[in-house]
Amino acid sequence: MSFAVVGVLAYLALGLVGLLRGGKVTGLSAIAVGVVTLILWAPGFPPALLGEAPWGITLVGDRVALAFWALAPLAHAAVWWTARRRPGTFHALVTLLVGTCLATVISKDLFNLYVLLDLGSLLTVVLLSYDQRSRAVWAALQYLFLSAVGMILYLLGVALVYGHLGTLSLVEIAKFSSGFSSPALAVGAGLLVAGAAVKAGVFLLGFWLPAAYRHAPTEAVILFATLSGKMGIVALARLAEAFPVGVLLTALGVITGFGGLLYALWEKDLKLFLAYHTISQLGYTLIGLGFGGAAAQAGILFAIAHCLFKGLLFLAGGQAVDAVGARELPELVGKVPSAAAWGLAMGTASIVGVPPLAAFVAKEFLGLTLPAGFSWVLFSLSLGTAASFAKIIPLLRPGPGKVERGGLILLTSGLMAFSLWGLVSLPELWKAAVWGKALAAVAAGYGVYFLARRFQPKLPRLTMERALVLIFIVASALSLSLLFS
Repeated sequence: MSFAVVGVLAYLALGLVGLLRGGKVTGLSAIAVGVVTLILWAPGFPPALLGEAPWGITLVGDRVALAFWALAPLAHAAVWWTARRRPGTFHALVTLLVGTCLATVISKDLFNLYVLLDLGSLLTVVLLSYDQRSRAVWAALQYLFLSAVGMILYLLGVALVYGHLGTLSLVEIAKFSSGFSSPALAVGAGLLVAGAAVKAGVFLLGFWLPAAYRHAPTEAVILFATLSGKMGIVALARLAEAFPVGVLLTALGVITGFGGLLYALWEKDLKLFLAYHTISQLGYTLIGLGFGGAAAQAGILFAIAHCLFKGLLFLAGGQAVDAVGARELPELVGKVPSAAAWGLAMGTASIVGVPPLAAFVAKEFLGLTLPAGFSWVLFSLSLGTAASFAKIIPLLRPGPGKVERGGLILLTSGLMAFSLWGLVSLPELWKAAVWGKALAAVAAGYGVYFLARRFQPKLPRLTMERALVLIFIVASALSLSLLFS
């Protein structure tokens, strides 16, 4: 635990120093510190207090913490290389945000999670609006406002739970009961889930995500997609370990998976399309967290895979948009630089589940841990993913121009390493029937797209006011469902 704490403090200290001078150098130093401290505290440590009871903060080095900490240096390195021509303050802000994420993944304390999620939101806002473009600034303000509302709901939940149980440690809370012993505790748990779900970008609660991902600098979006954007999911994973909210998370997962797909299927703006798909892919992880046990581990595994291939897609897509000067898919055909087209091809093949790439590994592992009746949900989501990504195929024909390849190579290497690890670790994936089912979903999905493109439904676009109303409605529904369950 001491090595993990040292790693977090070093990251934060280097980020602060970088704000004054040498942000690029301190960023590289932080990446090295992150790798070294991970080696020193792996394979993990059991829950323990940082400080004296009753105010000590519970920390843990479990598989969730290990997975995201191992991902962090790769994500940071990809951002550093892609943004190496930016001023040092940008790199310092990235270092601070990564350090905040490292602290988040080892925390099992309700209030400490609130502080870290809120700090991460503030840093995200600064990075979102770093280029001072009007649309990016407005998207950052929307994110700040909606995220603040989510954190207020979360904080109210913390107050209710602490007032009833007298502890903030999620380890201690998990020992009390498998049910809710009072209405206040049930409502508090519902508010905690709602607040973390807003931060995660869950469908109907996280509609800040498309605008933020669309208008932010490409280098910042890489970090959001590969690491910081998943901190809400980490918080939900911690809550699922302490409270009986499994059915709630499963329902949110199904709604999020299909709701995100509905918006992605007909979207023509490349960055918006990828953002809606980010929402949709959260569904897999939420379903796994809802069932708990091995399914929860599979859900986290999918989240890691998603970080890798979605980071690659956002980097390649952002480079394509910046190089061509257009966002609409028809305007990008035949104009995407070759390296960006290659990145889009690799990311697309992975996200739709082509064997033996990362999404195939993670989806099949998740399918092995879920009840048999849920196989149709995973197959339908896979089919919808393939259908929506069919419209990316015309972009894969490379055009003129060059883009920076370093970040693409780093993320592709991580993606291939994950895929190789999955094939070695899960012998069940070598069955011909498993490969056949995955390829059938891809082929059927492409067929569905050619039928669906004949229709152009007008889906409602959420304004900030409507999003705010939805947050309160869904938060109330979540709390009431736990109250009367």
